[in-house]
Amino acid sequence: MNFLSPQWLILFPVLLALGYLFFRENLFRPLRLIILTLLIIALADPIRQMTSKGLDLWVLVDHSESAQPYVAPHQKEWEELLEKNRGPNDRLFFIDYAGEVLRRSDNVDSTLSNYGSSLTGEAIFKAASLAESDRASRILVMSDGYSTDSLTGLSAKLKKQSVPLDYRLVHFLKEGDVRVERLKLPARVLPGEKFLVEAIISGPENVNFDYQLLRDGQEIDSGELQIKQGTSLLRRSDSIRSGGHHRYEFLINYKDDSVPGNNRAESLVEVQGGPRVLLLSAYESDPFSEVLKAQGFEVQHFTKFKELESSALTGTRFVILNNVPAWEFPDQFLSDLNFYVRYQGGGLLMCGGEFSFGVGGYYKSPIDELLPLSMELKNEHRKLRTAMAIVMDRSGSMSMTVEGGKTKMSLANEGTAQTVNLLGASDSVAVIAVDSSAHVFVPMTQVGDGGSIKSRARKVVSMGGGIYVYTGLKAAWKELRKSEGQRHIILFTDAADSEEPGDYKNLISKMRKAGATISVIALGTEKDADAEFLKDIAKRGEGRIFFTNKPESLPAIFAQETVSVTRSAFIKDPVKTTANENWLKISNGGFKWPDQIDGYNLSYLRDKAQTTLLSKDEYKAPLVAWWKKDAGRVSAISFPVSGDYSELVRKWSGYGDFLQTITRWTAAPEVPSGLGLRTKMEGNSLALNLHFNGQWNETFSKSIPKIFIRSSSSDLVREGAWRRLAPGLYNTSLNLRSGESINGVIQAGDYTIPFGPLQAGIDMEWVFDRERIQDLQTVSQLSGGEERSDLSQAWQRPEKKLYRDLSIWFLITALLLFLWELYSYRVGFAKRAQIADGSSYAEELLKGLDFDAGKAKESKPEEIQLQEDPELNTTDNRDKRRDRYRRAKLGGNKEG
Repeated sequence: MNFLSPQWLILFPVLLALGYLFFRENLFRPLRLIILTLLIIALADPIRQMTSKGLDLWVLVDHSESAQPYVAPHQKEWEELLEKNRGPNDRLFFIDYAGEVLRRSDNVDSTLSNYGSSLTGEAIFKAASLAESDRASRILVMSDGYSTDSLTGLSAKLKKQSVPLDYRLVHFLKEGDVRVERLKLPARVLPGEKFLVEAIISGPENVNFDYQLLRDGQEIDSGELQIKQGTSLLRRSDSIRSGGHHRYEFLINYKDDSVPGNNRAESLVEVQGGPRVLLLSAYESDPFSEVLKAQGFEVQHFTKFKELESSALTGTRFVILNNVPAWEFPDQFLSDLNFYVRYQGGGLLMCGGEFSFGVGGYYKSPIDELLPLSMELKNEHRKLRTAMAIVMDRSGSMSMTVEGGKTKMSLANEGTAQTVNLLGASDSVAVIAVDSSAHVFVPMTQVGDGGSIKSRARKVVSMGGGIYVYTGLKAAWKELRKSEGQRHIILFTDAADSEEPGDYKNLISKMRKAGATISVIALGTEKDADAEFLKDIAKRGEGRIFFTNKPESLPAIFAQETVSVTRSAFIKDPVKTTANENWLKISNGGFKWPDQIDGYNLSYLRDKAQTTLLSKDEYKAPLVAWWKKDAGRVSAISFPVSGDYSELVRKWSGYGDFLQTITRWTAAPEVPSGLGLRTKMEGNSLALNLHFNGQWNETFSKSIPKIFIRSSSSDLVREGAWRRLAPGLYNTSLNLRSGESINGVIQAGDYTIPFGPLQAGIDMEWVFDRERIQDLQTVSQLSGGEERSDLSQAWQRPEKKLYRDLSIWFLITALLLFLWELYSYRVGFAKRAQIADGSSYAEELLKGLDFDAGKAKESKPEEIQLQEDPELNTTDNRDKRRDRYRRAKLGGNKEG
């Protein structure tokens, strides 16, 4: 047994000496001495050395884009060689990594989905964390050595755990590699300001190559360049008048290039203008445009939405959604808009119409929680019962596992369950799974509580070949014909594998004549092989079509579609209105509201939201509502302000004043003076510097500013941490992964400073920096590892001493002995033992009992007797009592 803290053992002689001087009678008892000894040993951290049998070898296999072509041909051979040389007590584990890190398992189907990075550092950290403390372990990395993350701090962790890091590098030649080293632009410019675009290219001497420069996807320059003295340089001036972020891409083409993966770079430039509004409208001539321009806003008007990116939100004071359905937007944009409002303090205004609110598919979307109005129609307000048939693609492609460990099929099944949840008890539903034939899992059945239907729907499994669309639609129509009321089909299918169109046109024509509609949920993109065919089905079926390449969003899309059909309503009849005084909370004065409107989206006011105009029909529905949502402001006008069903509103005398007032309130407040944010990107490293003057010192002394960051690779929002570098300066830094962009915001009191999107200009996966191999070699050397050219030597056992902490056992033993001593005195064992050997209990007996004439009586302690009887308190009497006391201690006096 050894001690980690032997200095505590000095307490033993010290406490013995003190006890001998001051507590001699109470200390020198065997049980108490044992307890004291145990406690002192526990303080000294006793340990016992152990030796484990066998070795755990953790093999990390790099599957990134740059390493895979060189690792893959040898991977099987290497793994067989490692298995062959494994000892009887050895264990072999594999971790596959690229842009993510996954432990390989025979029982779990785990597949990498991101190959655009080499997270060697994260893979090493995970292996070290999984290594068991009571077994010897080694780590072996099989990679090209060019990691895209940092290895800082790993050597200390590996050394502390006694886990050596070995590596096997796949070497390959890079002669003939022409690559983009850098694309440089200013971070921000003014509208119309000239600025310089600079691209640096490196490669072999005297090589000619073609280049292309794009701005927002449009070519602005192209030509041929030559490399001289190892580099080539392109400089070109440009200017932009429209505000917001603009994306520049630089591409090169060299036919004999050995590594084409590093032939592209991109960067963003922000054009700072006046206050800007993003108007997303279904109308070419939108009334908001002129109203906003009259208030001094720059209006960025979109009528096509599929290519919208988060960069469109940069520098925007607020966003208007005017009768545009949710399925027209990319999934990521709606998620970005949620972050823009809740965290970046942006404003949002939604206007009513036949493609807005619930009927526009916004229920359960990222916009749902932002709105001051609830869009789900209450059961008592539904006019028709619904019969719905769900056609599910269960072909082989649906068995693939996606991020989160679920399959595409299981997510689609969950979407079907969501549909059942949102249907009423009196509605009906059928579930049909289709591959090369149709399989009716649930015939047309009244929903009721929905439990058994959901259970059967979740049992659909992927099997068979491609999906036969016509067969599925035909089976769905057979079920729908059994029902009455509103009839609707949801067709879920793969946009790249939808076969057998059949005579679908005539079939859909028959359905429409009978009042049935069809919507399509397509897994894939609009560029997939069968996308146009599926669009035609939705168009002929007068339904909606959703494209998504994120299977995890399927349950939400099913929910949106179900609510659009069954639980949302647009009232098309004219309705009278009534107003209250709440408008004065956001306006300087009141004005006459319209007596009647042409129609509106039925919805319900949420808690803490405000409304000023309501319908006078049976619903008493809010028509104008607003609230503050986290850092942002959101307002809703549930009636159309343009297009169909807006004639009465557009004739209203207060129309222009109303639009001006509600847009002015919705706009995000400007950031006050004294705060400034500066960003600097170097490679994949981003530095953020927040400068502030003295007027903010008192505010920040009470609460430092918060920083929130959201990556393009995840919807999760994380909070960053500041470092105070100097008075008036906060700093933080981030390392971005290849292809990753971030949006963020700084919240300072009631104000927000949004930033982003920001991203690395060069794909670090294809930057072959020799220093990254040297970093791996250094970590290996410091941990006690080495390069393994001969894998048969990978099972060398490290000199690792394993210890077990014994402190807890000494503490437990001391506690048990202490409890035993307390128990002994409680029941009298100790007292009787003390009498037997002439111990101090005799003293207690003499003090506690007197016997007079054969009769026992309780007596008082000696001290009290002396105080109560002065005659006893004399020198002679005291001497007599002292003699009697000594005899009692010796056990020779039984006098009572």
